[in-house]
Amino acid sequence: MNAPERNVVRLALCLLVLGVVVRFLPWGLPSIESFEVGEALVVENTVPLPVEGPLLAPSDNLVSKSDAKSDGRTKKERKSAKKVNLPVHINSASLEELCALNGVGPKLAEKILATRNALGPFKTGEDLQKVPGIGKKKLEKLLLGVIFD
Repeated sequence: MNAPERNVVRLALCLLVLGVVVRFLPWGLPSIESFEVGEALVVENTVPLPVEGPLLAPSDNLVSKSDAKSDGRTKKERKSAKKVNLPVHINSASLEELCALNGVGPKLAEKILATRNALGPFKTGEDLQKVPGIGKKKLEKLLLGVIFD
């Protein structure tokens, strides 16, 4: 057996041992069982981790289950948030419905509502382009999810 063949055999044995160690030893990799956009990240582990230690410091990004519920809402209330169906009726859409559109955040949604209240209902894409912050490219993205009444 020449040198390259020996290296391949060594690599295969190392990978085999690593696979056995990861698979059968008592620790496991933490998994994310639930994740909600815009909410605190909730990590549910099956293996208890140490709270603090020399190698593990508390993190501001990870929130335990008890901290995630401290915002006053239960899990059912967070899941029962209003779901938006596309396309959106632009002349009767609320702020949340406008934020569901591709490329529209809260600030642009507020600008759309302000322009709609000031100039009246939108009739075409050209009327929608009068909103500050909506150019040609953003208008093309918006028109895919918008219905004019």
